[in-house]
Amino acid sequence: MVVRIGVLGAARISAAALFEPAQNIEGVEVVGLAARNQRRATDQARDAGLSKTYASYAELLADPDLDAVYNPLPISLHHPWTMAALDAGKHVLCEKPFASNADQAREMVERADQAGLVLMDAFHWRYHPLADRMGEVLDGNQLGEIRRVEAAFCAPIPVSDEVRHSWLLSGGALMDLGCYAVQWARFCAGEEPDVVGATMIEGQPKVDISAHIDLEFPSGATGHIFTAMVDCEAGSWVTVTGTKGMLQVDNPIHPHRGNKLILTVEESSTTEEVPGKSTYHYQLLAFCDAITNGGTPLTGGSDAVATMDVIDSAYLAAGLPLRGTGDLD
Repeated sequence: MVVRIGVLGAARISAAALFEPAQNIEGVEVVGLAARNQRRATDQARDAGLSKTYASYAELLADPDLDAVYNPLPISLHHPWTMAALDAGKHVLCEKPFASNADQAREMVERADQAGLVLMDAFHWRYHPLADRMGEVLDGNQLGEIRRVEAAFCAPIPVSDEVRHSWLLSGGALMDLGCYAVQWARFCAGEEPDVVGATMIEGQPKVDISAHIDLEFPSGATGHIFTAMVDCEAGSWVTVTGTKGMLQVDNPIHPHRGNKLILTVEESSTTEEVPGKSTYHYQLLAFCDAITNGGTPLTGGSDAVATMDVIDSAYLAAGLPLRGTGDLD
């Protein structure tokens, strides 16, 4: 079976996340795309070697030759167009974060489950061998009882970026960057946290440009998440401290561009770099495998909702409204 995919929008991320890995994976074909700007659609389709462009998102979803849809639209459009794609009988790979809020995420997951379709949250890092290696260390009890998890992802994003700095489009540092750190903390702790405190700095009204979030897990372990998209240096890292040792991971977001895993146990430290192809390569493989062979992706419905629950709780703890819950006023 060849999984035939259509793309909603002409987002920059599509090249790395879909077009390039699809060229090296058998059994998948990116057929075409639709964008509100027809010229952008035509230009991106030409550059990617796609055979079709569509006059509208609705026309793309109506194409009976497509099996699946990739949704890299602005976050505020994840819910409506993913729901429309599911209603059209298409499997969906939805860019992160999954939705504007957890209630929307639950609706999306329920619709996919009812239709028997694959719905996958595009947290590509989770499919790289580095994530598997982290899991080996954590599941092997090499650190003992987990006591503390710290995670951070920062990247300068200029205010001129009208998507990530827009309340109406569900922007914010936590939404665009910190969502990864939320996932890293959940993954490393192996349980779901409560948000016990959060402070955020606003840029544009209601849009966080940085956030500090404190977590507490059912086991008693604590956690901290930091994210920023203004006045910061680019970088991502995770540190897990247990009763027996510590795990430090540098660049979990794009490990194919270089990573470092440092394991310290009883004063003995080892450092390694975990090799692998692009995170997006493994993500696309997992998506197509779920469609053709069944099963739930690692970043499927329940995981997507759990991440959004933490994000919602952090915004409320910081005194900011949930994304997707009203107009600017």
